[in-house]
Amino acid sequence: MRTERSAADDAIRHPVGDARRSESVATDRAARRVLMVLYFFPPLGGVSMARNLRNAQHLPKHGWVPVVLTPRAGAFELKDPDALTLLPPGLDIVRTHSLEAGHVRPAAVAVRRLVGEHLRRQRRAPAVGPNPSSDLTSDPWRLSRLGWLRLLLFFPDDQVGWLPFALASALRSGSATRFDAVFSTSSPVTSHLVAGLFARLTRTPWVAEFRDPWIGNALAAPLPWLHRRLRTKLERWIVRSADRVVCVTPSLSRMYQRRYPGAAVVTVPNGYDRSERRGPTITTADDPDRPLRIVYTGTLYRETELAVFLEGVARLIRRRPDLADRFEVIFYGEVTDPCRAVAERFIREGRVGEVVRFAGFVPRHVALEALADADAALVLLGAGPGMGLFVGGKLYDYIGQDRQVLAMVPPGDARDVLEGLSWGVIADPDPEDVARAVELLLSLPVPDRPADPDGRYDRAVLAGRLAAVLTEASDGSFPRRARP
Repeated sequence: MRTERSAADDAIRHPVGDARRSESVATDRAARRVLMVLYFFPPLGGVSMARNLRNAQHLPKHGWVPVVLTPRAGAFELKDPDALTLLPPGLDIVRTHSLEAGHVRPAAVAVRRLVGEHLRRQRRAPAVGPNPSSDLTSDPWRLSRLGWLRLLLFFPDDQVGWLPFALASALRSGSATRFDAVFSTSSPVTSHLVAGLFARLTRTPWVAEFRDPWIGNALAAPLPWLHRRLRTKLERWIVRSADRVVCVTPSLSRMYQRRYPGAAVVTVPNGYDRSERRGPTITTADDPDRPLRIVYTGTLYRETELAVFLEGVARLIRRRPDLADRFEVIFYGEVTDPCRAVAERFIREGRVGEVVRFAGFVPRHVALEALADADAALVLLGAGPGMGLFVGGKLYDYIGQDRQVLAMVPPGDARDVLEGLSWGVIADPDPEDVARAVELLLSLPVPDRPADPDGRYDRAVLAGRLAAVLTEASDGSFPRRARP
């Protein structure tokens, strides 16, 4: 039985009549306990949720019993209620209140609308601009003054309102049971604030994980000088206060080691879960008349990458019109307005619409079923400074399903993963190279071997590496704090 409690519940007290839970606690009494501060957790969706969920699931096999601390109603837009069925029996979950920017955004929109209408009535003049209604109902954070206010009120991120509730619940849990370690993962960085303050107040060893770089993130929007300065100071505090820092790619680990000499940094990559592997499906190899199906799973939010890929597809179809009936590309996931505009432009201007379609956001299990029914899976990552250290979590999902991979990626960690497995068709982020890669993919036979025969990216194995890091932190088998 899974145990879920609100912030007001005692961290260890369980229903008296719950014999199965009592037996579970008795059998793992010798195991170590870790408080896991996880913002992205079911019913919130996304790739980060999958990593957090599977770590919590597999850690007990390696001698660590997790207690998950997570918000009751996070403001992240993507929800995946079906993921609640994946929560393992016996997992102890503490859900807390959270007051986030996303929760107050609707009120900010309403206030902006009322103020705007009031000012127009006073001035007795129409709103300035060609589309006044759009200006009044647009995202209020795009307005400069409210944007600055948001940066001041919601630092280090939109989830900082979770901090007081999460810290209070963590301290209550810590007073009821002894934790051998506390683990936090970002984004959001607020998770590190919760864990770091808890670690300092209770003298608990702390392992902090960065899934992406916080300072120097090539995909982040530009920030004011003051905000960059505050981020730099806070990141330094996190890395130097944590007993161990975990990064998900080798390049990211090297970045933090160079930035903070002496920091104890280790790489634990993302991975796949064998339990999510889907059964045999009908592919092009079984039905030669079916077009080769290429599937992309995940949010599309970088329009430059999408434009490069679609331009490559368009060039291939112009050069080889006969291939338009031989393949199709289906995108599963949210599509931002800029990306949708790019797609609509290509669809209007050529035959791309015959090949490409967008299915919208679907629950994770539906995306995995679509992936299992595909012949190949698509990775999109653009060029530019710092882009080589990113490896999308979807890449590991593709590997776990043994799907052939069409990867538009720059030199870096994502390419290293595929080359290390001798798997996939790789293209530079260049339209002409994309056209070449798609044409090559159409000519290749279906792979007759597993993508990862040694299981190097199996999450059950990777959870063992994380458990080893927690054990080292708990045992103090390396310097407790990184020094300047």
